[in-house]
Amino acid sequence: MHRSAAEFSAHFNLHPAQPAMWPKSHTQQLRASAVLVPLVETPTGLHVVLTRRTAHLRHHANQICFPGGRRDASDQSLLHTALRETEEELGIKAGTINLLGALPPQPVLTKFMIQPYLGVVPANTSYRVQTNEVAEVFHVPLRTLMDQRNHLQFKREHPIYPVVHFIPYQHYLIWGATAAIIRRLADQMNPAGKHLYRPVF
Repeated sequence: MHRSAAEFSAHFNLHPAQPAMWPKSHTQQLRASAVLVPLVETPTGLHVVLTRRTAHLRHHANQICFPGGRRDASDQSLLHTALRETEEELGIKAGTINLLGALPPQPVLTKFMIQPYLGVVPANTSYRVQTNEVAEVFHVPLRTLMDQRNHLQFKREHPIYPVVHFIPYQHYLIWGATAAIIRRLADQMNPAGKHLYRPVF
């Protein structure tokens, strides 16, 4: 598995993401938003930075997510949205992030279309957490999240969300849009493992 950002970036660029095909009639009214999928180099390899939202938020309270949010009118682009929100939530300045690329957009039930971006943040980053939105910041080894055998899937009849993804890690449960974004990245990096998951009955 990739022990450095350079190794991961080279592999990522060798496997372009396949565009997601969502029914236009169901997605054209969704509001634009963006997140950063932050990677950080550690002595044991690359880790993914995740946050747990605070309990009082209107949407996705207590859920595990990436830093990000809705696009403001003043944002020049969705990438600007992701970087601005990352700095607001975690105190990581945009100029210190090594952007690797974009991932396919992901719709969510709260009527947003999320545009994820993948980037490497400085090692040993000291987070300046916005405590009104972020209850906790934690790292998960990238190799754990990229192993499709660690993923759970629940299939159902729905035009946009036919599969609900779950990824358990220690005492956390990553699910919903965050797990779906991770799953798409895992399938992009390891297409041969697309069939690997544990079904939820």
